[in-house]
Amino acid sequence: MARKVIILDTSILCVWLGVPSMDRIEKKGEDTITQTDVDAKIQTEIASGARIVLPLASVIECGNHITQIKGTDPKRFIDEFADFILRSIEGREPWDIFTNQTNLFDEENFKRLVETWRDLSMSGISMGDASIIQVANHYNFKNFTVEIFTGDTGLKAYEPAPQKEILPRNKSRR
Repeated sequence: MARKVIILDTSILCVWLGVPSMDRIEKKGEDTITQTDVDAKIQTEIASGARIVLPLASVIECGNHITQIKGTDPKRFIDEFADFILRSIEGREPWDIFTNQTNLFDEENFKRLVETWRDLSMSGISMGDASIIQVANHYNFKNFTVEIFTGDTGLKAYEPAPQKEILPRNKSRR
């Protein structure tokens, strides 16, 4: 069985952290995604051995949303998010964070990201989402089962299909 990774996009990370005005995803014709839903999914996936991946784009965008909180003191959210990121970097959380993805941003891969974004941008895919797609493809290439956990159906459409397991040939059937 392939190892599994769950890649969190910004919208899901904001819901999970309870960022005011971003603490739920509601779309016409779709089920609402709440903090309870996200937490249950994350806990279930961790218990089954999946790794949770935080792409750099999600970390940066979520941090931006936290600093723009209106009507509520953002300090508590800033501290909680900073502490969470630091615990993740130190390996005290079952998360893979951008420090494990540095090769995705070397010169060649960064050029590939820019070209991918150029092709996808007319479809409404942002540079951040293009980088999340690149992270998903990176893990897929390393034979992980990949799920992009997102409230964005456009981004979800770029989730890589699971790689087929190649079984050895049965030599006795010749």
